[in-house]
Amino acid sequence: MTAVDDILKQLPIKQLAGQVGASQADTKAAVSQAITSLLGGMSANAADGGESALVAAAASHAGGTTDISQIDTADGAKIVQKVLGASPKTAATAVAKKTGTSSDLLAKILPIVAPMILAYLGSKMTGGSAGGSAVGGGLGGLLGNLIGGQTSSASSSGGITDLLGSLLGSNVPAGNSAASSGGLSGILNSIF
Repeated sequence: MTAVDDILKQLPIKQLAGQVGASQADTKAAVSQAITSLLGGMSANAADGGESALVAAAASHAGGTTDISQIDTADGAKIVQKVLGASPKTAATAVAKKTGTSSDLLAKILPIVAPMILAYLGSKMTGGSAGGSAVGGGLGGLLGNLIGGQTSSASSSGGITDLLGSLLGSNVPAGNSAASSGGLSGILNSIF
């Protein structure tokens, strides 16, 4: 199971669909695209030296809620801005062009899902409710465990970029420096 599937499984899609005013099927599809985009953005940022910032952000969100009514969307918008280098609306428009998903729906979902992704990673790092902790491997070990215990080869060759690329189904190439070579467009081109 990929991280996208694991995160999707933990989200209350019915509650989220009600909040954003869309069908459950459309909401689930948009959430999947949002998760993929945000993880790809995290991968690109980590490849450009932002791994320690990602670890700190994930740790600060550990134990976060999946109750949609409790999500701080202002925090989510800041996460989207940092991870994708664009406002939720601009990021949603770019993702929609690549995927065909509604940009209006994505713009609503991105700031809701972003804190949940960090909470998921943070909980995994600390051994919280989302799963077991990563022993001795930091975030790289954690992400390796998420993809089936492939910590040694993935974390030693390309670090978090390889690991997130594996989580995304190899859509983010190892060593990709999308964030510095095209911003949001470069990130999305490497993902989709």
